[in-house]
Amino acid sequence: MYQLSVRLLGVFSLFALAACSDGSRTEPASNDADPDSPPEVVLIGVDGAEWQVIEDMVERGELPGFARLMDEGAFGHLINPGPQVSPVVWTTFATGHFGTEHGILDFVYPFSKGSGKQPVDVSLRRQPALWNVLDAHDMQSTVIGYFVSWPAEAIDGRIVSDRAFQNLDHAVWPETLEPVSQEVRRSVFREESSLYERFFPWPYEAAQAEDESSPYHFAAKMVEGRVDSRIRSDEYLRRMTDHLFDEPADLLVSYLRIVDIVSHSLWKYYDASDWEEKPASEKVELLGGVLEESYRYADELIQQALETYGGRSNIFVISDHGFGSGTGRYQPRASDLLTGNHRPNGIFLAHGPAIEPGRAEPITIMEIYPTLAYLLDVPISDEIPGSVAYALIAEAFSEERSPHFVERYDFNWNAPGAQEVDADAQAEEMESLRGLGYIGEGVTLADASSAGEFDFWGAETRLLVGNLHGNVVYYLIQENRAAADAATNALKRNAPHLLPQLLARVRAKVHSLRRELPDGDGLAPGMEDFIEAHQGTASGEPTEAE
Repeated sequence: MYQLSVRLLGVFSLFALAACSDGSRTEPASNDADPDSPPEVVLIGVDGAEWQVIEDMVERGELPGFARLMDEGAFGHLINPGPQVSPVVWTTFATGHFGTEHGILDFVYPFSKGSGKQPVDVSLRRQPALWNVLDAHDMQSTVIGYFVSWPAEAIDGRIVSDRAFQNLDHAVWPETLEPVSQEVRRSVFREESSLYERFFPWPYEAAQAEDESSPYHFAAKMVEGRVDSRIRSDEYLRRMTDHLFDEPADLLVSYLRIVDIVSHSLWKYYDASDWEEKPASEKVELLGGVLEESYRYADELIQQALETYGGRSNIFVISDHGFGSGTGRYQPRASDLLTGNHRPNGIFLAHGPAIEPGRAEPITIMEIYPTLAYLLDVPISDEIPGSVAYALIAEAFSEERSPHFVERYDFNWNAPGAQEVDADAQAEEMESLRGLGYIGEGVTLADASSAGEFDFWGAETRLLVGNLHGNVVYYLIQENRAAADAATNALKRNAPHLLPQLLARVRAKVHSLRRELPDGDGLAPGMEDFIEAHQGTASGEPTEAE
């Protein structure tokens, strides 16, 4: 049985759902981070991490960080019921909200149909992140590299944004971090050749990608502009993490993207079992080990967290989705330079004094925020749909701590305003997204402009259906038919012509999740009845549940 316990339905303002909750309404006491105390929570994001790879490597005696988390902590599948679009999912982790509420729907905006786009940034976010909530309660956070964290927000603590390595303005907070950031950036460029030596078993130079006479032309072409640039960027984030690791904080967050980028580009050379045409042995020799090296690289950050804070902090490792071969149902909408694509389920591992060890039942991405907020002893807004994953929490801890619930977050918070960005930096980011298949060839860089008011129903069809189906699937997993109906009825009122697409997408996602999860047949048992009920209503006609 995959039903996950739900504490509350929440106020889903977009779909006019009524709120109901239980639990304490008392305000938790504020506290400043003790410089001699470890963080209450350490969160490590490994974008695109896949259980298949981790378990195979751990079985061979590799990845000691992951292995220790699995041996001493809780771990399992992290269900992503919605779009496998990294900025959407990581913003959900940070805010507890669906993309329909937090306002990040894709890699680029405006979200309406059109060819001129800009990369998404924090100015579009419509909900406070966990570090904003901590800031409102006089608690400190250190956030490094988090997806969609530029421009850096002014919080009590430190932020190194996801675009700091591009040397943008407002990329770090406080501004006193800027000299350190610049020196670390320079050091990465000085040492980039030695960084490449770790990942590539040949003397890599970017020029080889253009030199067809080079014996390394093909291998260089597969990594130039994607893998090589991410190695530099993640090394910058690792070094900034080293610099800030011991700073006082209640929450420490560090994010790496190298696993995702390498998996997109080189999965075929790691595992060609799904490919009819196998890659040549010389290509496998050059490229086949890069993916596992990216996992070893991420594992070193986990080891660092365990060595520094193991047994004292609650350490979480999560991914937004998994990965598999870019064939069949995972076929990417990209060039022949991409060989891997997302799978719907990510990973979670948790270790610490509040954690009940053992292999855990799957949880969803919606449980991450409330669970972290609970461990940090800050309020959980009733507007957040998810619930605390109590199955991960040690009984002794849960007996001593009750969660704090509030109707809504009422502190003053505003996302940073839109910032002027160097056109070359934006063009570089757009080409990176294009190279990974996230945007098409027809998408161009728009002039910098404000996104204006968030209008979900004005989004292009693929984003509207792509995001909304995740809300519906989540509620079906929770066996919360009323909420699934309410979300669907909102579509019937605002875009009734898209109902067939939504229902088809819901069915496809549930079948995909069932297929990917161990013993997943029992997931969302009411899905077919739900679809039949909505197919049987006239266009725009709500079901009785509303």
